[in-house]
Amino acid sequence: MKNIRKIMLTGFAALSLLAAIPSVAQSTLPTGALPMIVTPHNQTLNYKERTLCFDITANVDYTATSDAAWATVTKSQNGIYVHVDQNYYGESRTANITFKSATTDLSQVLKLTQQADASANELPQDPVIRPTNVTANNSMSGHSANLTLDKDYASIWHTAWGAGGFNVTESNPAVLTYSFSGNNQIDYINYVPRQDSQTNGSFEKVQVLIRLQGESAFTLYKTFNWSGDNSVKQISFETPLKNVVQIQFRVLSGAGDFASCAEMEFRQRTSMSAFDIFTDDLYASLKPGVTEAQIDTISVPLIRALAHQLYNGTYSTKYRVAEYPCYNSPRYYSKLWNAPGKYYDQLSGVTGINIPSGSTTAVVVRGIPSGMNVTLKVVAWYEGKDGGNFDGGNPITSTFALNNGINVINYTFGYDGLAYICYTAEGNSSDYAPIKAHFINGQVNGYLSPEKTNEEMHALTGNAKNICMDVVGKHVHSVWTSKGLHNYCKSTDGTSIGYRQYMNVLDTLITWEQRLLGFEKYNSLPNLRTMAYSNYTYYMFQGGFGVSFHHTQERRVLNCRTLVYNDEDAIWGLSHEWGHQHQMLPYFNWAGMSEVSNNMNSYYNVMHMGYPYDREGQFRNWINFANNVVLNDNAYASERKVSEHRRQAFLHQDEVNWNAELQDFTRTTGADSVITACSVDATRGWALQDLGVNHALAPLVDLYNYFSENGFPDIAPDWYESLRQSDNAEGSKIEKQNGLDKYELLASAQNGSNVKWNAYKTAYPTSVWTTHNFVVPSRGWYSNSVPFIFNYIRKVSRLTGYNLTPFFEKWGFLRQVSMRVGDYGDKWYILIPSMYDEFVQDMDALGLQECNAEMIRTISTYRGKRFARPTFPN
Repeated sequence: MKNIRKIMLTGFAALSLLAAIPSVAQSTLPTGALPMIVTPHNQTLNYKERTLCFDITANVDYTATSDAAWATVTKSQNGIYVHVDQNYYGESRTANITFKSATTDLSQVLKLTQQADASANELPQDPVIRPTNVTANNSMSGHSANLTLDKDYASIWHTAWGAGGFNVTESNPAVLTYSFSGNNQIDYINYVPRQDSQTNGSFEKVQVLIRLQGESAFTLYKTFNWSGDNSVKQISFETPLKNVVQIQFRVLSGAGDFASCAEMEFRQRTSMSAFDIFTDDLYASLKPGVTEAQIDTISVPLIRALAHQLYNGTYSTKYRVAEYPCYNSPRYYSKLWNAPGKYYDQLSGVTGINIPSGSTTAVVVRGIPSGMNVTLKVVAWYEGKDGGNFDGGNPITSTFALNNGINVINYTFGYDGLAYICYTAEGNSSDYAPIKAHFINGQVNGYLSPEKTNEEMHALTGNAKNICMDVVGKHVHSVWTSKGLHNYCKSTDGTSIGYRQYMNVLDTLITWEQRLLGFEKYNSLPNLRTMAYSNYTYYMFQGGFGVSFHHTQERRVLNCRTLVYNDEDAIWGLSHEWGHQHQMLPYFNWAGMSEVSNNMNSYYNVMHMGYPYDREGQFRNWINFANNVVLNDNAYASERKVSEHRRQAFLHQDEVNWNAELQDFTRTTGADSVITACSVDATRGWALQDLGVNHALAPLVDLYNYFSENGFPDIAPDWYESLRQSDNAEGSKIEKQNGLDKYELLASAQNGSNVKWNAYKTAYPTSVWTTHNFVVPSRGWYSNSVPFIFNYIRKVSRLTGYNLTPFFEKWGFLRQVSMRVGDYGDKWYILIPSMYDEFVQDMDALGLQECNAEMIRTISTYRGKRFARPTFPN
């Protein structure tokens, strides 16, 4: 149906050859007036099809033409008609209507601006069923349950934390109860977890109970086991709930032993009739023989417009229609690799679609399996702030639940975002078929991927709609600024386009890391990519999504020649930050090791990239340090040096009030925090934690270099896998086959396992750890790192066949002191003589080969293998 709009001029622009005359609305001009054409001012129109009627005042013959095919002009006796087609696209467009005298140079231009398609706004929305009341059995001050109904995802209900906090357990659940009028129908519920960078309180195990009108008690509907992440969870009722009086959520477990909720949405589905003219319910193609007359009968503007485009052959399904496989979730791999809180790609379903700020988008989805939660995440990688010291902007994520059928996405954030479909399982992703999605009239940004040519990708980066663009390699998903990719992504020759080569460089780096970590050898390679992205707030860090470099560093980190030949520091940095994603907390990341153990990955990758062994003097300095300090005791023999970690332990001795003996040890040994020369008293010599992060890495690299080239090529993959298996029911089977080791039990107990602590006390009733109650599982691993150090030493010793206790003692792993180490939180190391003596006896009892002084010297000064510089296809 065409709309006709009559424009009555209340103002107009005039163009005269010599001078202007007063402007009045008229169709004729006085006799003798100068030649003139009077047209309306510029016009702004909405997206809909219409016909505009303009009264034009002129005293000369004129022609009227349009420079846009979507705006056609027809001249009448006193004016013109302009027919405007519907704008099917997510961008505004302009047309210039030019009025030109037939006999003079006189001309005038009317500019028409048609707004972007907004027909998705007219799709019927699923109405919200508003509760009349909500109560909670516990709330933190300022975080009441009412905040779950305020339509604001930034405000959250949260159980109490801190002193007097509420610990969520199955026997002490957090309970939310929503009350309704009773005259209603509820088809589904969206539980929206907190949408900031934290997950504390996100529901894990939760019971949903229902009470309908006429019922006096709740009935359990279902128990859900969710992953505790921040994706929206949907509860769909196969049979709609009618006349609901109350719905109750009993949270039996939540992330961090809390419970939290940003919003709880109760909705009724709005049925949208099927459109028979399409080949299927994805609405991506028309059935043969469909006519325009049939299309015109569709009452929904968005669908009618889509059908017209398909009919005319003007609709592109590239990027808009795609298939999305199911991946194993990042939390699954975090658990598999014993790396808590360390996540691979959380945005696995890259779409290449830009979602404009303040827009409404329709997404048709097909194939979501029953019981699966699939979400759309829209990430604004730029939020309008640019800083350099954590004072800039961070990625802002908006999350939407997806259902089979048409989903209406109202994106209200103030900056454009890139769209990602998140479809994950917990280790059984191969059991689920891919889903399909269609972003109707979606604004295409595109993404880079290996099957495209460099030229195709260069065109994409040059025409991007979003400030950022996705790069989807085989093993790495990265997001950089579109401009940075276009300008800086060069190959190793320094001049030609290098997108394909760049993806190969990143993929190779993460492949090397996974090889070192034992993922290849022990069949735990992920079907999920890791991630890197550009930021607007700090030089380089491990961010919420992965490795992050400030956008000003893209000149370095996007250039293959720079990475491969000239900037080992960038390789070190990328590998270091990815190393954080793999850190086993606390089994290979105890006090003082957060910025150390991940550098094993950095060292490995820099060496395999073919860079010299002497990285900015570091490796040579390691050997000098080993000779002067470790082996010859020259570091602190002639100077008085205080250990800050020991001083902090003394100042905060009250934190050890959970064990009087350890508190007394902290008080008496910490009163004098002077580092003693090892030749005088090795028990109080410098500790590994007293060294800088570079020197603290040295013994780990030394062990790897020596043993990997002297009979144990898989020493690192083996020690990583052995550590990963520490919490298994029978412990690790890598370095032994005889069940749980004493120090695996001890480490698991220190890591919070009451079950393992009870097993330890039963198996080792005379151990000093048992008789003196040196472990309180509820205190967590922060309260003492010593069990994890013991566990690591024991495993590496068994793997190599050498009792390496003397080596680790020489390198400061076993000082008999108390330390409070500031390392992303305050972490304790407390090793008293009785613990040390028992450990030494237990190590001797293994009957391993001796690691003598000469072997310690050889390991500590061993130079690693030099690798040839690799080549990367482009």
